[in-house]
Amino acid sequence: MTNFRNITAAVIVGAIATLTLAHAAPAAARDTFSFSFNTGDVAFAYSDGYWDNNRQWHGWNNRREARMYREQHSDNYRHKRHSREHNNGWRRDNDGDGVPNKYDDAPNNPRRQ
Repeated sequence: MTNFRNITAAVIVGAIATLTLAHAAPAAARDTFSFSFNTGDVAFAYSDGYWDNNRQWHGWNNRREARMYREQHSDNYRHKRHSREHNNGWRRDNDGDGVPNKYDDAPNNPRRQ
């Protein structure tokens, strides 16, 4: 009878330990996050994706990626779809010649740089 009680107690303790560890692992996983892209290459970010520095559009891989970018880089994020912006959200290059306005001698003339 004593062996049965010891085995039962061991099974219960093992089950409780397993459940405790199973719930602790996802909590620890939520504390760390890495992006699937270089955040330094993001020119302008929106709720539906971002423009990179080569003027290529990328959609977010998932909502969590967008949320984490917004939380860590709020100065470069606009909470609206890029299609709602002038020029599809590409800013600082009014004439579309690839030269940012602050370096462009004629920022509104695509034939002059």
